[in-house]
Amino acid sequence: MSYISKPSAEPCITTFDEFVRLADYSLMDTLNADPDATADGDDHRARQVFSGHFVPVKPTPLAEPEYVTHSSTFFNELGLSDELALNAKFRQVFSGDLSATHEPMRQVGWATGYALSIYGTEYTQQCPFGTGNGYGDGRAISVFEGILNGQRWEMQLKGGGSTPYCRGADGRAVLRSSVREFLAQEYMQALGVPTSRSLTLYVSKSETVTRPWYSGDSHSTDPDILVDNPVAISTRVAPSFLRVGQLELFARRARSNAHPRALEELRMIVSHLIEREYKIDINQHLVLADQLVELAKLFRQRLTVLVANWQRVGYCQGNYNSDNCAAGGFTLDYGPFGFCEIFDPGFQPWTGGGEHFSFFNQP
Repeated sequence: MSYISKPSAEPCITTFDEFVRLADYSLMDTLNADPDATADGDDHRARQVFSGHFVPVKPTPLAEPEYVTHSSTFFNELGLSDELALNAKFRQVFSGDLSATHEPMRQVGWATGYALSIYGTEYTQQCPFGTGNGYGDGRAISVFEGILNGQRWEMQLKGGGSTPYCRGADGRAVLRSSVREFLAQEYMQALGVPTSRSLTLYVSKSETVTRPWYSGDSHSTDPDILVDNPVAISTRVAPSFLRVGQLELFARRARSNAHPRALEELRMIVSHLIEREYKIDINQHLVLADQLVELAKLFRQRLTVLVANWQRVGYCQGNYNSDNCAAGGFTLDYGPFGFCEIFDPGFQPWTGGGEHFSFFNQP
């Protein structure tokens, strides 16, 4: 399946310039940009996005970035030399500063919108505008797409700063949660569970943000103090970051005739999903309607396998909605998550999750 990378016997990409030459932007080249977006990617305030498949946006660089770690296993699978993680320009890019790039890599990344459903019920109240047009990648910015070791990969900064979907937040991630997600992705891969992967992790030497946390003697379910945390950017990698909620957003717009190109944009995003995640499995010569039937069957199979794997290893995705469900059928968006230390059907790692997100309710 498409989430499995090919082994590389000998890393061959040793310089930043060699890496840059691998860039190939299928999403930005074939889908529609938000017509209201700025050309330079200076687009960091919460606003409604009414159409288009992505918003061009520049990440916000870390102040004084410092190397923390990289996945040497995944670097090897991609055909990248471990030296790259310490390369000054590579560090610059994957800590949020795209000014070091050159063609064919671009000096602007992209963020996408998506919709939210929970147990099949559509929601819009998480959007600050109450319309669903302001919900999406609030702190995740993709900065690279290209062919590495014979496979297409997309690289996304988590904690790369605010986007139009930030809902007024700062767009940052802290070191504590970034380390946890970095380790979990590679651990799940080692366990044989379909998952996004971890590439690099950099931290700022001087920038901090304030986050809720627990006092030393706390017995509270919810955080009871505010603490300063170092700001970090982790890079996660997948064949694509297309989500079920993305398809849902464009389906809602097509259903309500939100704008003249709504149905066309729905067709475009579905065709792009098939090209990115199901090209090997779906006959491209079939009419689109038949391709959609095959897509539904294949996604059902991948999702069934995925959740069976979660049950096998005791993993619980504490907030599994359409917005963090990868349309490629792998584990994505390690937000509230945990592993059962003892068998507990009602295990829920997120204090706000409730029974409906518990371990045995995942299927």
